Amino acid sequence: MKLVAICCAIFLLGLLCTGSAQTPAPKADKSDDAIQLEALVKKIDEQNAKIDALSQEILKLEQQIAHIRPGVMIGESNPSAANPAAAVAAGSSPLPAGANTHIVARGETLTSIAKMYKVSVEELQNANHIEDGRKLQAGQTIIIPIASPAASSSPSPTE
Repeated sequence: MKLVAICCAIFLLGLLCTGSAQTPAPKADKSDDAIQLEALVKKIDEQNAKIDALSQEILKLEQQIAHIRPGVMIGESNPSAANPAAAVAAGSSPLPAGANTHIVARGETLTSIAKMYKVSVEELQNANHIEDGRKLQAGQTIIIPIASPAASSSPSPTE
């Protein structure tokens, strides 16, 4: 933004210099143009200062949000509710006893999440009705099933 303002100021200054070199203008016009140019430069500097201050505030807010809700980027749609338990409760299946939830962060895969919680990818897919693990989205809340000691890849239909 500053670069654009500087370019505009240089362009306007260039126009003033070439215009005054080609056609001599009365001294009163030169001073009026110079005064207007200085006023414009001052306004541009003030606007740039405001933009810088707002950019710093936005950066601070983004950092605060990143600490509160890791994995959710500003501008991304968030399919889950503010409370992960409420998001799961709103789903078709209730949260199994002893199971946890996880909010998917950008770049995470089912494999990385499975390793993190020491469960199999198949268990994650079955618990969350995920057919294609590539369709995992940042901000999505998934159920982490209880790690089974026998590491069975598919639960029985009666559970």
